[in-house]
Amino acid sequence: MTPLAIEYATAAERLALEQAIAFFAQMRHVAATAPDGSVLAACEQVALDDGRRLLKDTLAAAVQARADATDAQKKCPAHGAKAGTPAG
Repeated sequence: MTPLAIEYATAAERLALEQAIAFFAQMRHVAATAPDGSVLAACEQVALDDGRRLLKDTLAAAVQARADATDAQKKCPAHGAKAGTPAG
């Protein structure tokens, strides 16, 4: 199998990617080890519990990144405004 190289721009992106890979690995493990007849239920439970947590954490990180960018623009309005338009 060929190694996978992933580029990321921030530590938050790296963490989100690592969490997604870990979630996928966990789902595969649960599917492989669940008793016959209970694979779907076991995988659904992982999706509901850990998948929901992954989505919540990813959403929170995305919103926080936007808030941080907005705060940075407010602190230095010249970087966020186009020439000839007022900042804000």
